[in-house]
Formats: sequence, C-alpha cells, structure tokens
Amino acid sequence: MLLISFYLVIILFLTISQWRGDQGSVFKSKQKVPWWMSGLSLYMLFLSMDQGQLICGIIAEHGMQGMWMIWAGNLGVFVVPIVFAPLWHKLNFITDNQFILFRFPGKTGKWLHQFRALYVGGLVVTLALCFHLMGFARIIQVFYNVPPLQSTLIAGGLMTLFALKNILDIKLKIDVLHTLLFLLSFILIVFFVGKAIIFEKDWMQFLNNNPKKRDLFPSNSMAWFSMFVYLGIQWWSCNLFDGGGAETSRFTAVKTSKDAVKAALTPIFLSVIIGFFMGIHVIALLGLIPVEQVGEVSYVNALHQILPPFVKDLVFLGFFAMFITTAESLLNWGASLLVVDTWVHWFKKRSSIIISILTMVLLSGLSVLVALNVRDLQQLIKITFSISAGVAPVFILRWVWLRVNAWTQLSAMLSSGLYTLLYPWFHMRSPWSNYPMEETRIFCVTILTIATWIIVTFLTKNQYGSIQERMLTVIHPSLFIKRLGLSLLLGLLLTTLIILGWWILLN
Repeated sequence: MLLISFYLVIILFLTISQWRGDQGSVFKSKQKVPWWMSGLSLYMLFLSMDQGQLICGIIAEHGMQGMWMIWAGNLGVFVVPIVFAPLWHKLNFITDNQFILFRFPGKTGKWLHQFRALYVGGLVVTLALCFHLMGFARIIQVFYNVPPLQSTLIAGGLMTLFALKNILDIKLKIDVLHTLLFLLSFILIVFFVGKAIIFEKDWMQFLNNNPKKRDLFPSNSMAWFSMFVYLGIQWWSCNLFDGGGAETSRFTAVKTSKDAVKAALTPIFLSVIIGFFMGIHVIALLGLIPVEQVGEVSYVNALHQILPPFVKDLVFLGFFAMFITTAESLLNWGASLLVVDTWVHWFKKRSSIIISILTMVLLSGLSVLVALNVRDLQQLIKITFSISAGVAPVFILRWVWLRVNAWTQLSAMLSSGLYTLLYPWFHMRSPWSNYPMEETRIFCVTILTIATWIIVTFLTKNQYGSIQERMLTVIHPSLFIKRLGLSLLLGLLLTTLIILGWWILLN
C-alpha cells in the first residue's frame, strides 16, 4: 500500500502544479504537445485494461479461432493515421461532433448534431465506460478480496474522483506516467508468468490438452460463419470509423499534420509488439488454471496466485493506469459532447469547469449502474459491435460522397440501435437460429442498416451544391482514395503477418 500511496501523492502534486498555472480548456489542449506524448496518450486510450480478461475468456471458450474477432480489426487500423488524423488536425474542432455542422447544412444537420451529442455522449460513452469499469472491478475483487458489488462501487468511486482533475492538458502529461506504469507492470507479469511456466509446465499446455482449441482455422460450419462475420463484415461495418471520438483531441493537440500522423501510428506499433506477449502469457496462464475455473475472471485469479507479494501493488497500479487513462479519455469525450454541443450550443448557456466536471461525474454514475447489470465482457463488446453495425461506412463516405446528407447518418444510427434491440426476438424464429446469435446479429443488422441509410439517402434532398466548395477546401477526393487504398493494403499486410506469426508459434 505504500507504493499506491506514493503514486497518489505524485498525481496530487502534478494536478496541483497544473491548477496553479493556466488550466486551459477542459476538452482541448491549449499548449501544443510533442507527437510522442499524444501518441502515448492514444495508446493508453486504445489499450483496454480488460484485454487480458477478454482474451482469456475468448481462448478458453472458443480457442485460437475466437481471436479472429480481435485480429480482424487490424484490417482497417491504418485508415485513421494515414487518412483522417491530418484532416482532424486541419479542422481543429473542440469536439468531433462539430464536423456535423460543418458538413451538413440546414435544420437536419442541427438535429443530427444534437442527437449524436446526446446518443454518443450519453449512451455509447456509458457502455464503453462500463466495459472498462467491469474489468477493473474484477482486479480489485481478486487482489484485495472485495465482494463484487463493493469492488464495482470502489472502481466507480475512483473514476469519479479522477474526473475532478480531468482537464486535457493535465491528462496528456499524466498519461505518460501511466504508460510507464503499465509497461513496467506488464513486463513484471510476463516475467513471473514465464518463470512459473519454465519451472512447472509447457507454456502451451492448455492448447495441448485441448487440441481443437489450438487450431487457427474453424473446424465446423458455425465457427466458419463467425470467422466470415469477423473478416468479411465486422472490421469495416463496426470498426472502420474516421477517427472522430476521444482521439480527435490528440490529433489537434500536436503542432503539425505530420505530427498527428506519427501520433496516430504510435499505438499501432506498440499494440502489435505487446499483443503477441499478451496472447502468449494468457495461453500460458490457462495451462495453470483448473479446467472448471477457466473463464474471464480466472485471468485475474491466476495472476494473483503467481505474482509474489512484493510486486502485486505495482502490478495493481499498472492495471489502474490502464483503467483510469481510458476512463478519463471517455469521460472527457462524452462530457465534451454534452457540454459543448448540447449545453452551450443548443441551450445557449455558458460553460464552466464546474459544469464539465459535474457532467463527467454523472457519466461515471451511469456506467456503474450499467456495470451492475451486465454479465460478461464478451456480451458487452458484441452488443457494442452490433449497435455500430452498418454505421461505420457512413463516417467514411461522408467525407467524399457528397450525396450523403444528415438524414443518412441519422437513419444509420437510429436503425442500427433499433435492429439490435429487435434482433433477439427475430433470431429465435429465424432459419439460422442454431448459429451464434451475436455474430448473426452483426451480419443481419449490417445488411438492414446499410439498406436503410442507402434508401433514405436517395429519398431525401441532395445538398451537393451547398457543401461542395466547403468540403473541397479540406479534402481532395483523389488523394483521399489513394490514401484509403494504401491504408487497407497496409492493414491486410499487418493482419497477414500477425496470423503468420501465430501460425509459426503454434506449430
């Protein structure tokens, strides 16, 4: 506990030092920061502290075949750095939602701007916070023998306390400290897991004892269908957004567009390197866990048993660094949508640091309520995928296909949420009810959502003439398409190398 107390003193000192100076904006960095600082902050934003638990649950239940859900996302991973990071830097908005008013003129643009601020700032951010909150609550539960309800409330309380200092200029600097804490704790985890395996068992014992879970490729029609959904649909339908979100403030925090590209590439390279060690040590841990205890929570239990007492507090701080960095980023983003785009823009009220912080406190409370009613991380992440299914292409196309209007994006967001809610009833009565519900939901919701927004697009007013000149000052369509093509080729190459690397490791 001495180490944790020392950490809290450092955080308090850094916060007070920043508050004595110019606090700047809660949601936008007033001073430009080096690209590597922005890049490390992005890495900690994208890094899920629940990743070990999620991967442990996936491999335990589905084997290595289940990892296609994670690997498929790499197909579009270069799109934001190469295509959109320099564009967001050039636009220099406080929130990504302000792009809607720039892109979509008229009343419908204003309605969409307001709807998305409430929908994303309230619902989507709450679900995302809940995902990370659940993961960290399990850490508290196991490391300090705290019951589930109390651990969730403690995690929510810590998130609320850190919201009180959640000003972007302060956060970007503290994110560097949190990155170092995470890397140190992860190195310790890998070291002690490796030490336990070397002296006791083969690191692939779990896969050797379950040969079917060793295969990278599916062995039955249901597994092939899931793989088809991940590789053919999920990566672009649910994942391929345009970099608008919590990351936008990192792109505008650096000095130049090139710095924005470098900052956006940083988390990709770090994730690839650490991702292999993440997978290897999870597989190794599964070999040390009794079969009847295998699951998401077993990852934390196994670590707690393996780690010596003198490093547990440091590892706990590493987990906390992952949790609080991502949580603060999501809180800052969600509050910016609710305060800047709703409170200030819609109600014509003045903003203040107090209102911004109170909004983050409210979002923290909502995420705790949701976390108390969700079963597991896989369930939550698949619901999140489904809610965004079929919407992501609109966020790409709106930059270059000027026929896309506000009704396009609004209908996509509303229909995907509606189809997600209705699908479970339909699935039980469908011819494919024997196939996994979550994967078939992504497939069906994607098709229905895309059909909906395409029909709506051609039934509503074409605003091409009123936005052509405005958009051409920001983007050159031919250059956009070339960069998009290059990004997808690089994503395909990266995905191939990752699969090849795992194939070599497993064989």
